[in-house]
Amino acid sequence: MARALSVKVPVVSVISEIENAIAKIDEAIASFPADFEKYEADTKAYKTTVADFIANYLTNNIDKIGYDYGSDIRLNLGSGGSLSLTIDTEKIVGFPVKPVEPKRPNQSEWYGNRHINRKEVLEQNLRVLRMTTQEEINASSYSAVIDLI
Repeated sequence: MARALSVKVPVVSVISEIENAIAKIDEAIASFPADFEKYEADTKAYKTTVADFIANYLTNNIDKIGYDYGSDIRLNLGSGGSLSLTIDTEKIVGFPVKPVEPKRPNQSEWYGNRHINRKEVLEQNLRVLRMTTQEEINASSYSAVIDLI
């Protein structure tokens, strides 16, 4: 039979970790506009790179074009004379990788039954921890906050 594990964590350590997490969020908020501009520029360059890559790949791999589902490059003839080209990017070695959009650093999310942001939750818990006179707290009491750190 398993036994419950009870761990005590120093309040000073939890406060320090929360302060560090808040500082990281503040840094991310400050750098988000520049990160997003870089993402948009990278996306624009990505589109050009993909177009060049596809043109080159189609020219050099005509034998991989087919109508069946398993083809690397699949042609689909639709109604009304439409033609669509489907490329299985996972089968093509060296296909350009799409840039990843930066996550909004202080986006509101659901925490329990409240729709608030991570920084607000951390700041609320930091205020409570600064008011306590205890030197240690149960880790289970602050497991939700520890997940945010």
